[in-house]
Amino acid sequence: MSDSQINTLTLYKNINNAAAGISAYQSARRLGIIDCLRDGQKTAAEIASAINANPRRVALLLDVLVGLLIVERYQDDYALSQMVHLLTAHDIDLGESRFLKLDNYIQSLDSVEDLRDSYRLRMTSTQWQVSPSAMQIAKFLNLSEQTEALNILDIGCGTGVWSLSVAHVDPESRITFLDKEDPVRTAVETAESIGMEGRITAIHSDPLAAQLPTGDFNLVIVANILHLLTSEEQKGLLLSAAERLQSGGKLVVVDVFPGQDAGDVSRALFALDLELHVPSGKLVDPIELKSMIEEAGLQPPRYSHLNEVPHIYGIMVAQK
Repeated sequence: MSDSQINTLTLYKNINNAAAGISAYQSARRLGIIDCLRDGQKTAAEIASAINANPRRVALLLDVLVGLLIVERYQDDYALSQMVHLLTAHDIDLGESRFLKLDNYIQSLDSVEDLRDSYRLRMTSTQWQVSPSAMQIAKFLNLSEQTEALNILDIGCGTGVWSLSVAHVDPESRITFLDKEDPVRTAVETAESIGMEGRITAIHSDPLAAQLPTGDFNLVIVANILHLLTSEEQKGLLLSAAERLQSGGKLVVVDVFPGQDAGDVSRALFALDLELHVPSGKLVDPIELKSMIEEAGLQPPRYSHLNEVPHIYGIMVAQK
C-alpha cells in the first residue's frame, strides 16, 4: 500500500476507535459502571452484580475502557483512572447532554437560550486545565524587570488561576479578586493554599456589570471573559479596566484566539459550545481587540500565543 493509503487507513481507524470509545464510555456511564467504580475498585462480577448485568459482557466493556485509559486493571480488579476522576468531577457525561440540542441549533435561525451564567460556571469549574497556559503569563510579562510590587485587579477572576500564576512569582504582590461569590471563594481558598493569605482582597460582584474598584493598580487582568460579551460590552469593560490602571501600568487580556494548529479542533469545539449556550458569544477577533485596547487610551498591545495545552489561548499586553 502507498503511504497515502496507509495514512487514510490510520485516520479511519483513529476516528472509528474514537467514536466507539465514546459510545463505550457513555454506555458504562448510563449502566452505572462509572458510578460503581467511583466507590472503589471491584471485579467485573462485583460490578455486574451491583448493576444487575451480564458479568461476561461487563468484562468485555471494561476491557475496552482499560484500552482507553478510562479504567485501570489490577489482576481481577478494575478501578477508575485518576484522569477520569479529574475530568468527570464536574462533567460526568463529557458534554453529551449539552450537545443533544446541536441538530436543532444547526438547523434553526432562532436565537439560543441565554445560558451564560451556567456556561461560565462550567468553564470556571474546569479552569485547572488552563494552568500550563497561565504559567506562561509571568514569563511574558518579564517580571524579573519589575521594580515595584504588583497590585493586581483580576476582573472575573474565576478560580484565580491567571492572576495567581503571576502573583506567585512576586512575594510582595497583592490581588483584588472580582467575581461572583462562588468563584471568588474558590480563588481565595486557592490563594491561601499557596501561602498568599493576607495579600488578597475579595469583591463579590458580577464582573460583567460591576462598578470596578478604584485603587493603585499596576496590573489589570481580563481573562476568558470577552468572548461572552457583545462588542459594545467589550469596549465598555476594556475602557473601565484601562481607567483603573496607574500610569505605566499594564492591561493583560487573555482569551481564545486562532493561530495554533495544535489547538484547531479544541478551538472549533470551544466556539461551537460557546455559541450553543450564549447568544452574544463569539470568539474575539485579535485585530478588533487591538483597536479596542488602543481606543481605551492604551499603547498598542503586544500579542503572543500561549503555546501550551490546550493550545487555544493568546495574550495581549498593553501599557498605559
